[in-house]
Amino acid sequence: MFKKVLVLAIFSVLSSFSAFSQQKKLDQLLSQWKKLSLSAQQKTDTNTINLLNSIGNEYMQTVSDSAFIFSDKALALSKSLKYNKGSSAAYANIGKMHYMKGNYDLSLHFVLTSLNLSNQINDKAGVAGASNVIGLIYLAQKKTNLALAEFRKAAKINTSINNQTKLSANYFNAGLTYLEAKSDSALRYFLLSKSISTKIHDEHLIAMANNRLGDYFLQKSQTHKAIVYYSSVLKNKKYQNDWENSFAYTGLAKCYYKQGKFKEASINSEKGLSLAQKTNTKWDIEQALRVLHESFSALGDSKKAYKYLLMDKIYSDSLFDESKEKEINALNLKQQQAENEVLIKKNQIAEEKEATSQMVTLIIILIALFLMIITLITFRNAKRNKKLYQALQKKTDFIAAQNELIEQKNEELNHSNQTKDRLFSIIGHDLRGPFATMLGALELFKTGELEEEDKQMMLDRILEQMTVTSAMLENLLAWANSQREGLKTQSITLSLTGIVNEILGVFVMVAGEKNIQIIHHFEEPLSIKGDPDQIRILFQNLVANAIKFTKPKGKIVISYLVNESTIKVSIKDDGVGMTEEKLKLIFQESGKSISTYGTKKEKGIGIGLMLVKKFIELNNATITVISKEHEGTEFVVEFTRI
Repeated sequence: MFKKVLVLAIFSVLSSFSAFSQQKKLDQLLSQWKKLSLSAQQKTDTNTINLLNSIGNEYMQTVSDSAFIFSDKALALSKSLKYNKGSSAAYANIGKMHYMKGNYDLSLHFVLTSLNLSNQINDKAGVAGASNVIGLIYLAQKKTNLALAEFRKAAKINTSINNQTKLSANYFNAGLTYLEAKSDSALRYFLLSKSISTKIHDEHLIAMANNRLGDYFLQKSQTHKAIVYYSSVLKNKKYQNDWENSFAYTGLAKCYYKQGKFKEASINSEKGLSLAQKTNTKWDIEQALRVLHESFSALGDSKKAYKYLLMDKIYSDSLFDESKEKEINALNLKQQQAENEVLIKKNQIAEEKEATSQMVTLIIILIALFLMIITLITFRNAKRNKKLYQALQKKTDFIAAQNELIEQKNEELNHSNQTKDRLFSIIGHDLRGPFATMLGALELFKTGELEEEDKQMMLDRILEQMTVTSAMLENLLAWANSQREGLKTQSITLSLTGIVNEILGVFVMVAGEKNIQIIHHFEEPLSIKGDPDQIRILFQNLVANAIKFTKPKGKIVISYLVNESTIKVSIKDDGVGMTEEKLKLIFQESGKSISTYGTKKEKGIGIGLMLVKKFIELNNATITVISKEHEGTEFVVEFTRI
């Protein structure tokens, strides 16, 4: 997002289309190249290099690898002719393509090379283009202040040279930055970019502006307005682009998901994923996968939800790989060092001029003024040293802040790796066993050697295993989603007693296996406000725990205490209970450190009560536990009465 970790990937404006379509312009350029290639007197000159760079720039609009081919050829010819402007343009094209592919380290390397060449030949347009891409890379790293500084620098240059297309792109990127900061200034800059693009008939920039206006209104939860802007991109007959259409479909999917239209959300996100895979843009693929996971989770299709969750994790890890972050930081440092070297050389030249001037002055000026000149020089040196010290202190503070940021990123990456390892450990060890048991039972059925009584017993065991395994898998998916901070609560009015009855119907077989009596006592139906899925998982875990730790022929009582402002739900068992030490840890730890076997050696994955605590907090409820070893446990959940 761009919340979290954006985090962080974004659309960029790198160049734009003229009044006629991109394909027509590309065909014209390719036709020129074909004629030049077939010419008997073919020669390599600056016009040939400019043509190759133009073709590479047009291929870049479709994120086609052909952009690399033509730009590489232009770069090789430019170097052979020592044509720095051609080299600068080729480096810029290659850097832009790597940015589109999400390769920020390579992008920064090539764009800095282009910037250096543009400065050497005083190419203002080249400097503005490089600053624009550097700003986008800063924005991808969530360094919004640095990004805005680069976009303003580029906009100032493009205003001075009256390049309206590039100026519109700079305003668009400033809008992206403010959108990342959740500032209303984003709306102003997107509308400003769209206004300029409309005047110059730049359909590409208009499509991008409409997509980001959709993002702005989606961020404001104004989904109906957002849908209008996303749909305008898809319905524009003048201009169609796979990259922008992918973004629009995924944006529509997010809107429909927010409206609770999960089927429409899944359909649109599948279209967005297909186009993103076609253009091989990692950020767009990850966004589409995230909506697909959330949509199928909401639709109850856990198999597809889990599939897209794993795919999303792979692309998320790829985008925020630690080695990429370190390499970008190293290149940033290289840029700062290059700037410092330029500053030192300028200071040396200034000092040499000043020394020469002083020598001439000393010869001309009277000896009586000598002491005054020495005093003045000393004062100036002291003042300059003070400024240099202040500048050095700022650099030191900046480096310290960067080191702290790197440490924070390392901690986040370690936590992410631990979560991933935990997830695969649970899948590999705790879920494999139940499935193996069920498969073994089905193999016995297949042989046909079982008696009817044995068949019924085996069916009961399979049903019991499926009930428990389904609950474990549902807990696992909810836990995995909470670890990546993707949980969202949608409170509605729901029947509390109805949900409890539904859960008891699921666990009746499991309780029957242990001859446990479950008493559900209520005088009238009771309703609360909350997220139905989270409330169901909450009570599912509490009931499952009560059955798990109650001995055969035991009893579980579920009752309610209702007053004017609250409803308290009590789940009380006469099972094994807990020690005081374990009672202190049940909501603090997860995994093997807290999970234990039940009275019939039932196994858990150690995350149920952590989910209970999470869902209690998200639904503005409270929970208390009373337990004594060998005497039983009582969980009391308190909701606000509606």
